[in-house]
Order: sequence, then C-alpha cells, then structure tokens
Amino acid sequence: MFKIGNIEIANPFIQAALAGYTDRAMRMLARKFGCELVFSGVILDKCTSYKPLFERPNYIIKDDEHPIGAQLLGTEPEQMATAAKNMVKTGYDIVDLNFACPAPKVMRKARGGALMAEPLKVMEIFKTVRDAVSCPVMMKLRIGTDDSEQAKENFWYIAENAIKNGVDGIILHGRTVEQRFKGFANWETIKQLKQKFPQTTIIGSGDLFEPADIVDKFKTAGVNGVAIARGAIGKPWIFRQIDDVIEGRAEIYKPDLKTQGQIILEHFDMLKELYDARKCIWYFRKFLSKYCTSHNTIKKARREFVAIRNEAHLREIIGRLYGF
Repeated sequence: MFKIGNIEIANPFIQAALAGYTDRAMRMLARKFGCELVFSGVILDKCTSYKPLFERPNYIIKDDEHPIGAQLLGTEPEQMATAAKNMVKTGYDIVDLNFACPAPKVMRKARGGALMAEPLKVMEIFKTVRDAVSCPVMMKLRIGTDDSEQAKENFWYIAENAIKNGVDGIILHGRTVEQRFKGFANWETIKQLKQKFPQTTIIGSGDLFEPADIVDKFKTAGVNGVAIARGAIGKPWIFRQIDDVIEGRAEIYKPDLKTQGQIILEHFDMLKELYDARKCIWYFRKFLSKYCTSHNTIKKARREFVAIRNEAHLREIIGRLYGF
C-alpha cells in the first residue's frame, strides 16, 4: 500500500494517463483486473474551460471511478491552476501535472517535456496549482530533456524543489524527452530518486510490458509503485498478472481465447456508451491491433481486424477467431 496525499492505494500499480486511450472504457477494464488508481487521457488546460466538454459521456465521472486522476498539460501557471480547479469540480481526486510528454506537437507548443528545460517555470506552475486546489498534486517527469549535464541538473532541481514544496508524488519515466520511446528506460535514475527521497511517493515508468519484469523493476528500484502505460493497451489483464507475480502465486492468470473475446466485446460495448457507432469502429481498431498480440495466430487475427467494417462484422470475426 502507498499514499498519494490522503488517498491510499492498495496495489503498487496504476493505469497511466494515455492520450487517445484511457477513456472510461479502458479505465473500467483496468479496475476490473485490480487496478485501483486510474488516470484520464492527458487534458489541455484551456480545454477545461469549455463547459460542454464535461457534458460528454467520456468526461462525466461516475461513482464507480474513484479514485481517478486528471493529467494536465499547459504552460501558464494561472491557466493550469484554473484547469486544476475545474477538474476537481468535475469529480477528479488527483491532479497530475505533465512535464514529460515528448510528442512533437506538444513540444512545438513548449508544453510537456519541453518544460524540463525550464525548471523555474515548472516550479511556478506547480506552486500555483498546489495553492489552488485541496486535492493531492503530482508531477509526471522524465529524467531530462537529453543526456547533457545541464539537463540532468534541471531534472534534479525540479525533483528536489517539488519535494521540498510538498508535491504528493512523482511519476518518473526513465527516458529523456529526446529519446521519446526509443532505447531503454533508465531505471537506475528512478532508483536514485527513491533512495534520495525515501519518504516521497515515487512511481516508476518505462518499458513495463511483462509481469515478471515489471515486478523485478519495481522491487529493484524500491519505488512505491509502477505506472503501466502502453503495456495495458489490449491487455487489461496485465494488472491481475502483476498481482499474481507479487503475491508469488504458482499460476499467472492468462485468459483463454474465449475469455479474451469476451473482454474485447465488453470493451467495445463500453465504447458504444461513449461514442457514436461510426466512431467506435475506427477508434477501436488501435485497441484490436494490440488485443490480437495475445491471440494464437497473431497475423491472421490482425488481417481480420484491419478489415472490420461495422459492429456486426466485428462480432462475427470475434466469434470465429475466439471460439464463440
């Protein structure tokens, strides 16, 4: 168990915020398999001032979604503070400030990971947000903008001063911003951060795909928890598998084909509550491309999924491929 502010989390893993993925459907599947804390997709600060946004099904927080965190992206302290207040008013329990996103479209606007090069601005944003809300405030960081000494100094300045000023937790991805998702995550730096600040909640991130390896990284780094991001796309049962490894169970959960098919359809049915029928199909394809990696015949499943035309076609393919 670990704490983020006054919120207790029983299991040492969370569902990370993923832009374009972690909608209510993905979040609820994560919960089904034992993930207690989930995050919405990354939200741009100025978008939170658009009231109709929170009237859409995907942004209405229901009673079965707590605790849930909101991850915010922006550059202006007051606007980020307003956004944080709007998210809390909507029902979010935790605010996470994204200073890590390496996406080119984010970097061009000097948001996300670009702010790792501006430690003073990061601290100004954090302090302004922290003073604006009563809920826990976290940060998502990378280990630097690049491998330069200046970038390392900036990272440590941000981490040390955030902790000194009461940050409730840090999610640290073990790559530089320049790396994006290339190469390997540096879990040694994650370990060093936890060792230097043992009383602070530190959550590690990066290269978390296989349950045994995830638990090994978790234990070796000595962190409070791990944030599962890409590893949970099309594999929501990964959270149960991680728990199996942590608890030392002899058998690691692996859904058979029929169960996988049922999970896929459950996911799709939840998406139908969020989006119109036309969007559901094309939106769901990116999840299907990941679900099929757990199928016995990956290439055949992928070919079938790419050709899906409508819901009836999807159900027919699922029935045939997954033994319904």
